[in-house]
Amino acid sequence: MNYKVLITLCLWCGVVSAQIKTSDLYGSWVSSKVSYLSGDELPDENILKTTYVKHTFQAPNKIFTSGIYYDLGRENVFDVSGDRINIRSAEGSIMNTMRVLEVNQDRLVIVQASMHGLTDPSAIKYTFVKETTLQNNLPFTQTDLFRVLGRDTLYNSGQKIYAQFIGPSFEEYISYNLYKKGISTRTGELLASFIVNANGIADSLKILQGINPKYDKVYSEIFNSARKKWRAATLNGKAVPVLMRQRMKYFTSDEAIPSYFDGQKANRAYNQENYELALFYYDRALESRPEEVEYLYKRGICKQKLGNLEGACTDWRMVKALGAQEADQLLSKFCQNKTLN
Repeated sequence: MNYKVLITLCLWCGVVSAQIKTSDLYGSWVSSKVSYLSGDELPDENILKTTYVKHTFQAPNKIFTSGIYYDLGRENVFDVSGDRINIRSAEGSIMNTMRVLEVNQDRLVIVQASMHGLTDPSAIKYTFVKETTLQNNLPFTQTDLFRVLGRDTLYNSGQKIYAQFIGPSFEEYISYNLYKKGISTRTGELLASFIVNANGIADSLKILQGINPKYDKVYSEIFNSARKKWRAATLNGKAVPVLMRQRMKYFTSDEAIPSYFDGQKANRAYNQENYELALFYYDRALESRPEEVEYLYKRGICKQKLGNLEGACTDWRMVKALGAQEADQLLSKFCQNKTLN
């Protein structure tokens, strides 16, 4: 056997069997690239390619997974074994295992198992960067500014600059406390804005659109109970005030159930690359749930595949307008010079 090949194989064996230190993982990591383990790119129609994913590891053994930049997300526990990260339920059973290919101060590369395991070429490989590194590299634009009055600058919440709720999710905090106080509603939408100042205090609540006087009053009380449960936004290492927004939307089963079943039919056709049939069912699913990001994203793909790029760009712009990042790469790739009528 060729000795150079043997040495290379032995070095590779040493890498994959190396013990990952738990402390190497601590911090927040944001997915910057998704591909197959083989190195091949995912096709545009695979929503994993552009889905926002953030893992936050906290001492001693907590992991939070979020699809929204401003939330910590779902909490589980983890442990490390060799080059494996085992995600466990609160009861201790393994829910997921990830294989670590690389980890250093600013970069984490992991593999999610396919049906054929963690070494299958079609397994999904995620490349993560530290969130602080990503934020430092994001360009500062005028959309990051909300208001400038003299020396006082108020920033817009965004992936580069945002205040962090001390807890998995501010929306879950609101929902849980509304439930405890016996407040419920079948339908409606609340839109609110508030400022988290440089000291990490939430203030200046404005209910831009309420649901009903009772709901709005209790919502305001719950908001005030969490005024000090925030970490201030930072820019270039300095704490800054930021304008945050919240949306609480409620819908009835009459809206949700038809949309769900039509969406399932659409997804099956989509996965079979029957884009004409998928488009039909995504249209129906979005009639009752017009702001369902996954359906809008995939409907845009269907329209693109069927030659309607202008319609695709319209759907992807709606995804972005709803505050999601899934369509950003497609907008940049296909819609930069596309003007809408």
